[in-house]
Amino acid sequence: MPTLIISEKNKAAKGIAEALGPVTVINKTKFLKVYQIPSKNIYVVPLRGHILEYRNTAQYKSWTKTDPREIITNPKSIDKVAISYANPYIKALIEYSKLCDECVIATDADIEGCNIGLFDALPFVTKANRNIQVNQLWLSSLEKKEIISKYRNLIPPKWSWGESGEARAIIDAVIGFSSTREVTNTFQPILKEIHNKFVSIGRVQTSLLYLIYLRDLEIEQFVPELYWTITANLEHKNHTIKAVHIKNPFIKEKESEAKAIFQKIKNEKVAIILNNTKESVVINPPTPLNTSKALVLLTKTLRISAKAAMNTMNSLYLNQIISYPRTDSDRYSPNFDHIQYLKNFKPHTNYGPYTINLFKENRMNPTIGKVDAGDHPPITPLVSLEQKSLKFENDLEKKVYDILARHYLALFGKHAKELRTKLKLSIKDEVFTSQIVALTYSGFYEIAPFLKKVYQPLFEIQTRNLSVNKILLSEKETQPPPHYTDTTILKLMERKHLGTKSTRPTIIKILVDRKLTYRVARNRFKITEWGKFLISELIKVWLPFLKPEFTRFVEKLLEDVKENRKTMDSVINTVKKLFLDLFDKFRNNKNAITFQFDSVKANLKTAMQQNSTSKNFPQTTSKCPACKVNPMKLVTTSQKRRFLACSDRSCKTYLSVPKAGRITILESTTCLKCGFDVIKILKRKNNKSTVYYICPRCWSESFKEGTNGFCSACENFQISKDQCVKRN
Repeated sequence: MPTLIISEKNKAAKGIAEALGPVTVINKTKFLKVYQIPSKNIYVVPLRGHILEYRNTAQYKSWTKTDPREIITNPKSIDKVAISYANPYIKALIEYSKLCDECVIATDADIEGCNIGLFDALPFVTKANRNIQVNQLWLSSLEKKEIISKYRNLIPPKWSWGESGEARAIIDAVIGFSSTREVTNTFQPILKEIHNKFVSIGRVQTSLLYLIYLRDLEIEQFVPELYWTITANLEHKNHTIKAVHIKNPFIKEKESEAKAIFQKIKNEKVAIILNNTKESVVINPPTPLNTSKALVLLTKTLRISAKAAMNTMNSLYLNQIISYPRTDSDRYSPNFDHIQYLKNFKPHTNYGPYTINLFKENRMNPTIGKVDAGDHPPITPLVSLEQKSLKFENDLEKKVYDILARHYLALFGKHAKELRTKLKLSIKDEVFTSQIVALTYSGFYEIAPFLKKVYQPLFEIQTRNLSVNKILLSEKETQPPPHYTDTTILKLMERKHLGTKSTRPTIIKILVDRKLTYRVARNRFKITEWGKFLISELIKVWLPFLKPEFTRFVEKLLEDVKENRKTMDSVINTVKKLFLDLFDKFRNNKNAITFQFDSVKANLKTAMQQNSTSKNFPQTTSKCPACKVNPMKLVTTSQKRRFLACSDRSCKTYLSVPKAGRITILESTTCLKCGFDVIKILKRKNNKSTVYYICPRCWSESFKEGTNGFCSACENFQISKDQCVKRN
C-alpha cells in the first residue's frame, strides 16, 4: 500500500529513503525535498524540527491591555500555530497523506520527536485522510540494516511520550508567557534605563539562574582565612618526593606553632622513614555513555560548550557515524551485537592494534552501567573513520568522534593498575606523610588517555633515610568555590532535575543570549549585573518559584505522563493550579521590588554598559584611528561576522579583518609602518595549517588603494618570530 514516512530532518529522511530502495528526489521548494521510493510506493517527507509552536491568541497579544494572570486561568489564552517556515511542510504532509493508506512516524525516537511527529505533523495527515493507518518507526541509528529491520517491525505510536512532550510545551508556555509579562511590567521602569525590552522568565532557566546567583554570591561574600603549611621536598635517586606535615593546615590560631616547628627543622637534611606501605589498586574501565555522561566528558575534555557538544553529536548521528545521541541508557542489552562494530576498527591506523588485541584475548563484553532505559542503546560509534575522512564536516566532529570511539573501545579494555606508596617520615621528631601514586599497568588507558589522571614516576624506595632538599613554610589563603563551567552546570542540572538531557545545553545558552550570564576565562560562567539584580529582587517575593523543588516536581509529573501513570490534562491542570498560587504570591508582594528601583538605576546602568563593552570581545592596545582616544575591540556578531570596532559605540569606526581563520592579537609588537596592532591568522585546511599576518589598519587601507594588504607584501617591513621588523 502507498506509505507516507515522516522524518524530523532532511538528512534523516534521505538516510531512511536510501536504505529502503532506489530514490527519486522531488524538489518541492528550495529547502524541502520529498524522497520517493517508486519500487515500494513510499514517500518520505522531512520536517524541520517543530513546525508548530504555542503562542498567545489574538485576544492576549497585548502586554499592557490584558492581565497576565488570565494566561494561566483561561485555556483560550494560548494556541498552537504554524511557525513561519512551516507552510511548505504542512502542504507536503496534506498532499502525500491523500495519496497514502499508511503513515509511519519516523521522527527522532525520543519525547520531543514523538511530540513533533504525533502532535505537530500527524493532525494534518489525519485531517486530510481520516482512514490512514498510523505506525511508528523507532530508530536507534540511521544504519541501513537497522532501518530495514525496524521498518519490517513497526510499532504502535508512543502516544504517552508525545503527550509528555505536549504537556511540557503547554506548561512552559503558560508559565513563561504569564511570568515574563508580569515580571516585565513590574521591572518596566528600570528596563528602559538599561535598554532591555523584557525580562525573560522560564521554569527551568530562572531556577538555574538562581543557582548560579547563589554560587556567585558565595564567591563574592567569601572571606579568605590565612593558614600555613609546612612541606618538605625530599630526594631519592633523582626523583623528588613531596611530604607534608601531619598537622597541615595550621589555622591562624596556630601560626606560632607552625613557625616554631619550621625554625626547629628548617636546616635538617635527613628524613627518617618510619613506615613504608604499598597498595595496588585496580581501576575499572569506564561504563557506557548516555547523553548526560557524554556531555560531561566532551565539555570537560575538549573545553567546549554543552550546546556545541550536543549539536556535534547530533550531526554525527545524522551522518550515520554514531548511534542516537539522546539516550538515558548507560547499559547495553545482553543481545547487543558489539562484534559487528568492533571488527570495523581492526584496520584503523590509531585504534587497530588495540582492537586486534581485544579479539585475541576475546574481550567482547563491555562494562555494565546502571540503566538500560529501553529507548536506545548507549552512544556507540557505528563506523571506523580515520581522522582525514571526508565524512567529517569540521574539525570539532573529528575530535568528538575520536573521544566517543576511544571511550567505546575502552569499555572492553583491561583494568588499569596503580601503585600507592604511603610514607610516614620523621624530620627531627616532626611527623610528615607522603603518597606516591604511579601507574603500573595502563590497561584501558592505552586507548583512552584522556581518562587518565596525572601519575608520578614508578620507583622503589628501599632505604631507611631520604635526603631533604628543602623545607618550606608557606602562608596561604582559603579559596572560594570555583565559578560554574559547562561541565559542572550540566552535573548540577542533572542533580537538581532541571530540564532534560536534550534541553540542558539550550537552557545554558539561553542565559548567555539573554544577557543574564556571561563567560569568563577558562569557560567559566558569571552572572551579569542585570541577572544578579533580577534574582536578588525576586528572592524577596518569589523564592518558592526560584528553588529547584518546583521544577523538579513538574519533571516528575511529566515522567508520570510518559509512563501512563497520569493523564496529560490532569498534569497540566495540577501545574497550573500550583503556579497560579506562586503567581499570586508574586503579585501580592511585588511592591517590595518596585520601591528599590531608584536606588539602583544609576549603578546598574553603569555596570551593564561596562559588561557590554568588555563582554568576551578581545581588545587591542591601539587607539581608534578616528577618535584617537578609545581602543579598538575585535567584535564577532551572532551571524559570525567579525571586525574591529571602536570601543566607544558613538564613534562608529570600523576596520576590516579576514573572515576565516583563528585570530590572535599580538601583544609583543606593533606595525612599524602605522603603529597599529598586528594580528596573526591561523587557517587549517585538509589537516594543514597556514599562518599569515596583517595590520588591520594597513589591511583596510589596501582596499581603498587596490593594493595587497598582507604583511608579507609590505615593502619596508616583515614579520619575523611574531615581531614586525625592518626588511634587510
